[in-house]
Amino acid sequence: MKKLYLSLAFLSTFTFQVSAQLQGLDVVKVPEAQQPYSGEYVYIPDVDGYKTLKCDFHTHTIFSDGDVKPENRVWEGAIRGLDVIAITDHIEYRPNKFITADHNESYRRAKTVEESSNLVVIPGAEITRSKPLGHINALFLKDANALDVEDPLVAIDNALEQGAFIMWNHPGWPNDTSTIYKVHKDLIKQKKIHGVELVNGFEYYPKAFNYCKEYNLTYMGNTDIHGVYKQTYRTDKQYGPMTIIFAKERSHEGVKEALFAGRSVVKFGDILIGAEKNLTALVKACLAYEVKEVNGNQALVKVVNKSTLNFEILLDNKAGTILGNATVEFKVRLNDKIKFTNTYITDNSQLVINVASLK
Repeated sequence: MKKLYLSLAFLSTFTFQVSAQLQGLDVVKVPEAQQPYSGEYVYIPDVDGYKTLKCDFHTHTIFSDGDVKPENRVWEGAIRGLDVIAITDHIEYRPNKFITADHNESYRRAKTVEESSNLVVIPGAEITRSKPLGHINALFLKDANALDVEDPLVAIDNALEQGAFIMWNHPGWPNDTSTIYKVHKDLIKQKKIHGVELVNGFEYYPKAFNYCKEYNLTYMGNTDIHGVYKQTYRTDKQYGPMTIIFAKERSHEGVKEALFAGRSVVKFGDILIGAEKNLTALVKACLAYEVKEVNGNQALVKVVNKSTLNFEILLDNKAGTILGNATVEFKVRLNDKIKFTNTYITDNSQLVINVASLK
């Protein structure tokens, strides 16, 4: 019924293919994401009056099992174009024997370059245990040493007493099953887990999307970087994982409030994962809509993508991509709906919105 006009591009061979059928999958590995490094730049406009911040809430330094100093990790984040980076060294695993400082030292050093790097640097730590609990990040700590205790549940409680935000890390690692165990359900019920890391490095966990939806948890995705960034992520902007948050202000307090409020979308390559309301707000902020002509029940519309994000769409059973920084024109019925096929709310549901609501 409709024809697509101008630069409504079809999927290129460069971007990895996104299947709409993710239901029931534990882990999706994307080794092809490791492309030759060519720099990154991601621009997303502010959303609904909030500041849009690009974040990595899971990184390591020489103060656990990382390869770079905390100060260098922050500078890498600045080069990536991040707004926020968390230093989350392991509590229980510190193989670099030349490090004798306490668990707060990595953040103290990272903090010294916060102002000059123009990043918000978040203090954190990783509680590192075997499954069923697995690994847990505690963000916004005042004293990471309080987590160095035998019982990991006590460590979580000690973090919560400091007002920490608790993230369940990489649920599909290390055994490629994204099982939610009783310990997680109990912690969620007690409001002791606030977010789930749905993307970690070069893999993601479709079944875990459902946990965020079902339990109203914050959607999160991070690098879990250990090595030098440009050696580990030899990647174009299409692939680097990040958590996008919508914050009242660009500050420690603003980031914390946004995470606890659940205002986040995960970006990994061209994939966008989040709650329906956050994905909808993001799409509407990025795509400006103008009706150019109306003929009965049909209209010629122009859509300007103000971001560098690519949006893969299905419109009247025709698949295409609205490329970053592109302008497209196409004919639609006034009551048409667009499915954004590179977005995920759960492993089996994607964002669908009315064309007219983009205005």
